[in-house]
Amino acid sequence: MTIYNGTQRALELEVALRQQVVALAQRGVYLSIAAILFGEDSGSRLYTRLKAETAQQVGIEYRVFRFSLQDDVSKIQAKISELNADYTVTGIIIQKPWRKTWQNATRAGESSKTAYDQWWLELVSTLSVAKDVDGLHPQTLQAIKDGTWKEQGKVLPATASAVLTIMEDFAASQNKPLTAYNTSIIGISDLLGRPLFFELKSRGVACELLGRKGLQEKMASGDALTKSDIIVSATGVEGLITGSLIGKGSALVDVGEPRPDVDINSVIKANKASFITPVPGGVGPLTIVSLLQNAVVLANHA
Repeated sequence: MTIYNGTQRALELEVALRQQVVALAQRGVYLSIAAILFGEDSGSRLYTRLKAETAQQVGIEYRVFRFSLQDDVSKIQAKISELNADYTVTGIIIQKPWRKTWQNATRAGESSKTAYDQWWLELVSTLSVAKDVDGLHPQTLQAIKDGTWKEQGKVLPATASAVLTIMEDFAASQNKPLTAYNTSIIGISDLLGRPLFFELKSRGVACELLGRKGLQEKMASGDALTKSDIIVSATGVEGLITGSLIGKGSALVDVGEPRPDVDINSVIKANKASFITPVPGGVGPLTIVSLLQNAVVLANHA
């Protein structure tokens, strides 16, 4: 079984990225990403620090604007609007906090998913589409669904782009096109599940997008995920994917955080998987590079 080295792959991609940033600077274009961070979310603080460090290494400025989850939406929107109008800012990202962190900070109940989703929609809808460096704006997501995002100069969400890179690396290692593999995506979100599903479908890849109910139905059918060649799991449910659920030779792309979706001990014991991404050190490093690559794309299209 191959354990994918996302850290090494990210370092390889950084070399080309650094050259692209230099080329832009020679044209008088200097990249600067502005990040909206909610301080209560520990995961967001970690990811923001790592993104800032990598950005510095490749020559991209990374400015962080810190807010509280208790701040009024209008206050945050005002800052986003200010950044939209700032010509020195070439990309803007809103670091999405965990829903449970948001619930705890705002004292919302467990049934407040709708309120959380509305809060998030109000924020991302304020973003300038031209500076939407993480593919968060509803218009960007619609373009991805329509298959027109490239021609419009938009970008995929960084996590979706990172997973695509890993899938392409796996297919290349097997000397096969990506279209040769059936793919299951577990976890429906606008940051990964939906955009990845739409992009794969547009490329002619046979894939399915499963939420909690869909996965339960497949497990009840007796087939589980045994017919899936590539399984992408991003649920945040630790140990969800076990060796008994997968088929022989399957590739597992684990996007679980902060702990893995894949029960690695169970998978190793079953001796079925041929490829797996670890947590940490798998999708995470490539997500950071993908975000910075998006900044280059937006600058070249401006």
